[in-house]
Amino acid sequence: MRIKYLAAFFMSMAIMLFAAPARAESSSGGEQDTDTRLVDAKVVEITDARLSVVAQTGVEHVIAIDIEKTRVTRDGRNVSIKEVREGDIITIDLDEKNPIKFAKNISMQTGSMAVARNRR
Repeated sequence: MRIKYLAAFFMSMAIMLFAAPARAESSSGGEQDTDTRLVDAKVVEITDARLSVVAQTGVEHVIAIDIEKTRVTRDGRNVSIKEVREGDIITIDLDEKNPIKFAKNISMQTGSMAVARNRR
């Protein structure tokens, strides 16, 4: 009887171990975060010089921005950095050459627009 319980326990642990990565992969649409790209990150704070986002992993990142150098697109169209609001879901391409986390490109989807106050 004890062997059945142990076998059931180990089987359930194995299922949970292999199911978690599959669930995470399917929720992001196949795209994953890398060292130079944050996919589907939620904006939690934005100022003139920086942007705070929470990545899919739950980790908060502070990213430097520049009104003139950071390119922002929404559905393929160039828009102003001022259109990024708290609560937006964005994808950020970081500048590989910059030693700090600096946003080179930010892309947003139309469905990610949120009504929130922009702190400036």
